[in-house]
Amino acid sequence: MGDFSIILDGQGSPKALIETTLVEVVPFNKVSEAHAYGEGEDDRSLESWRDIHERFWRRFSDNPRGYEPDMPVICERFQLRYPQLSAGAE
Repeated sequence: MGDFSIILDGQGSPKALIETTLVEVVPFNKVSEAHAYGEGEDDRSLESWRDIHERFWRRFSDNPRGYEPDMPVICERFQLRYPQLSAGAE
């Protein structure tokens, strides 16, 4: 916690600075509703989060175990410390 990361756009230009505030490793089936909501995907529900992420891991996992309901998931919380640069500010 307390680590900083620079967020880049698709062309590799820095756009934001974030600070990690919490990192947890939890089983997939124990990810909280608060985490799913905080990720902000789709309708922000836990059900939607699970559906989206299960499909992703089933399709792209390089792990021979593939998707498992109890597989470990890294959940990171962060705060925006320096916002995206506005147009013309570079």
